[in-house]
Amino acid sequence: MALSRTDTRSRSKLLALTATHAGNDFYTGAVAALLPFFVLHAHYTYAAVAGIALASTALSSVAQPLFGYLSDRYRLRWLSLAGLILAGVGVALSGIFVESYWAAWVVIAASGVGVAAYHPAATMEAREAGGGSNSSMSFFSVGGNLGVALAPAAVVLVVGWFGLSGTLWLIIPAIILGLVYMAATWTDISSPVAIMIPSPSIQAPIVSDSWRLFAWLTAVLATWSIAYVGTSTFISLYATEKFQSSTAEAAVALSVFPAAGALGTLIGGFFADRFGRLRVIRAGYLLAACSTAAMVLAPTELTLTIATAALGVNLFIPFAAQITLSHSYLPNRIGVASGVTLGLTLSLGGVISPLLGVVADRYTVWSVFVIMTVVLIAGFALSWILTERRTEPSPVEPTLIEGNC
Repeated sequence: MALSRTDTRSRSKLLALTATHAGNDFYTGAVAALLPFFVLHAHYTYAAVAGIALASTALSSVAQPLFGYLSDRYRLRWLSLAGLILAGVGVALSGIFVESYWAAWVVIAASGVGVAAYHPAATMEAREAGGGSNSSMSFFSVGGNLGVALAPAAVVLVVGWFGLSGTLWLIIPAIILGLVYMAATWTDISSPVAIMIPSPSIQAPIVSDSWRLFAWLTAVLATWSIAYVGTSTFISLYATEKFQSSTAEAAVALSVFPAAGALGTLIGGFFADRFGRLRVIRAGYLLAACSTAAMVLAPTELTLTIATAALGVNLFIPFAAQITLSHSYLPNRIGVASGVTLGLTLSLGGVISPLLGVVADRYTVWSVFVIMTVVLIAGFALSWILTERRTEPSPVEPTLIEGNC
């Protein structure tokens, strides 16, 4: 009976974390969806909106591994909630300060720090609740896909109705889902044992960390990051430039991309548990490169939307497998592995984004997608350096700690 109660609590916790992941990544998607409005209404250049994308991600490249270390060392569960709220506040204020580019840049950067604070702590909790499997991690990850997918419609609704000042309404998901998280995990947040007992990832090591393999995985993830952030930043602008789409029509492709990514995440987690992580990772990169090539060659807006959906599925097929593979490479530093892995999916691509913006300004947005096709081919080639590693700490250790409370 006690085991049944524990399993029920773990499932409820995983569901709550998946919902908050949707809320947290909703704000990443909202930044991308706001970029065309910044171009049209605030008259930002492509390079300027790429700088906004950088603002939402640059600090994460440094902050997220730090938050991961803190999560490993002190089990700061409250970072999940604090990060979610900060991410929401930053985006909510962006439309208010849009007349001042640097003020908008600062509040978007604050939102990026919130996203950085959320991911390592929440990923560790999701790993504990789901037993460390690829399928459970894909379920948690799909929340992020759904959040990003819902963001463009929400942005179009509030900005279309209220103007850029309507971004204030975008704080609502953070408030509601923050309350959901507190209701589902209050005993974990408030328990002194959860704070005082060292994290299982810093107890006596069971296996050694492989920093060499982790470095190669990081290089592969760098190519994933460029493709993900580049598509999120430029797909609406690409549709507008190539097919003269309206802002609302261009937002369709931006919504399709992460929605298809949710499907790809679930598919990838399912196949990784059955056929191995490396096969799934390599297949995902190869298919993603083919998808961006199809976007480059798309003759109509409908074809572009279909190719964007294909990219969303294929780019996210390796997502959960990459996270669990990073955990197997650094089994004694799960928070750091999560921080670097998830940080790169938003941060490194954001660093490169302004350079892609310069390319778009000087040539065309079409050129950006040509570059991303080449980058994904490089990621596929690098993935063959990776090796499988099955020796991981037991995922039931957190349950043993709870049982001793």
